[in-house]
Amino acid sequence: MKRLVIDRLDLDLRGVSPATAHTVARLLGPALARAMRGRHIDAAPAQRIDAGRLGMATATEPGVLASQIAERIAHRTSRA
Repeated sequence: MKRLVIDRLDLDLRGVSPATAHTVARLLGPALARAMRGRHIDAAPAQRIDAGRLGMATATEPGVLASQIAERIAHRTSRA
């Protein structure tokens, strides 16, 4: 696996409480590390990546939401 450097990550967590959003942000790094394990980076340097939208009804638990966001980023930046 090559190295993936994320300079900036913008998350729009509308409808999520500030406490939940903070927890999601804290859990996102470890979740992304798990999601990227065993994958090969495809993203070009300085490429802007839009991981799309998640329906909030699908996950309100911070760990689940962080994992879903991480999976989206992993699938947009790498291949199995």
